Amino acid sequence: MHNRFYIEEKIENHPGKEIVLESISAHVKAFRKKIGDEIKLCDGLGTVYSAKIIKIAKKNINIELISSKKYSEDNIKIYLFLPLITSHIMDQLIARVCELGVSNIFPVITERSIKLKSEKEINSKLSKWDKISKGAMIIAGKNFSTVINKPANLAGAFKSAENFDAKLIASPDADLSLKNYIESLDFNKAHISIGIFIGPEGDFSPSELRLSKEYGFTPVKLSNYIMSTFVASIYSVSNLMCFAFSDNNYAS
Repeated sequence: MHNRFYIEEKIENHPGKEIVLESISAHVKAFRKKIGDEIKLCDGLGTVYSAKIIKIAKKNINIELISSKKYSEDNIKIYLFLPLITSHIMDQLIARVCELGVSNIFPVITERSIKLKSEKEINSKLSKWDKISKGAMIIAGKNFSTVINKPANLAGAFKSAENFDAKLIASPDADLSLKNYIESLDFNKAHISIGIFIGPEGDFSPSELRLSKEYGFTPVKLSNYIMSTFVASIYSVSNLMCFAFSDNNYAS
């Protein structure tokens, strides 16, 4: 039963306090919640509130706060660098990798990627992607929403990853496989950050791959097959998540 909702409002943890919420009113009604029902409210930053519905009005609901719990972030963070691709496919891709548990997404402008025409278009995309991220958080039962960063050129994206523990770039011509690389990582460290760049349709250009080496990135081969950006992204994230959070490697 659906009882988790993302709230835009900032609320203080005062058990027994009555709070008026507007941001979830439509969703509460859509899921046919009733007065007396208990729900979970997520702020996307790690705090989950337990509350009881005490009033349902036309444009808002009143809840009574029961308790709250603050969760800590995972010690392993995966940062996915995605080329801008066709809008509806990009939206679907962001939703799927957010559900998988990626910490941050960095949209990247490459030689062969889609180009955004204006600041207005960029802001519109960011707003849409943020909503997708929040929705994926609720669907997946996560306590932190994936951060969607502003699109950057490739050099800027490389620079933003300079302090990561692992810096990878997918390349079908790489000698090292993704599997062999992640098997060499020490996932028992207190904290580990992994950044992986996925190429656009047609892959990165030779000059872009040379630039990645200048920034210290390791090229990795995903498989023996050519994948679309959509498939390569999900494949890479799934492999990283599966290995990083296996019983033998997850540091709680």
